[in-house]
Amino acid sequence: MGHIHELYDFTTSAFIINDGRVLLQHHKKIKMWLQPGGHVELEEDPIEALYRELEEETGLLPENLQIIELVKDKRIESSGSKLLPIPFDFNVHSFNNNHKHIDLCYLMISNTNDVTLEVDKAHDIQWFTVDQMRALLDDNLIYQETIDLAEIALRHAA
Repeated sequence: MGHIHELYDFTTSAFIINDGRVLLQHHKKIKMWLQPGGHVELEEDPIEALYRELEEETGLLPENLQIIELVKDKRIESSGSKLLPIPFDFNVHSFNNNHKHIDLCYLMISNTNDVTLEVDKAHDIQWFTVDQMRALLDDNLIYQETIDLAEIALRHAA
């Protein structure tokens, strides 16, 4: 469905780690290497959207992925509520200069490096080391923030 609201939409994404590398896709519209993710639809909570988007964009299934929560305190689920994992990063960013995304970004571990490219949304999908990501800066193909978050994700996943 894509954009639900004129000014802001909720999105969800993930820094997925496997064997010391981070999964990124080369986004067709933005023309940058980014973590996979997408819009939260009206009938979904962020985790349902995350797993749907990751399966669509990477071929990874829920059984391939484990969410890593950095906050270790136990929370209590009350009647009528559903506890969701606490995001690794939570931000608002501009998309196309006239619309904003509120992104709930998760840290995940994959038990496989076997992924599938969604050709409608991305030019390519690859596993990267931080050094490989840094090499993309010279050609303006990645945001510094993506590298910074990937480094933090790799530290916490180790």
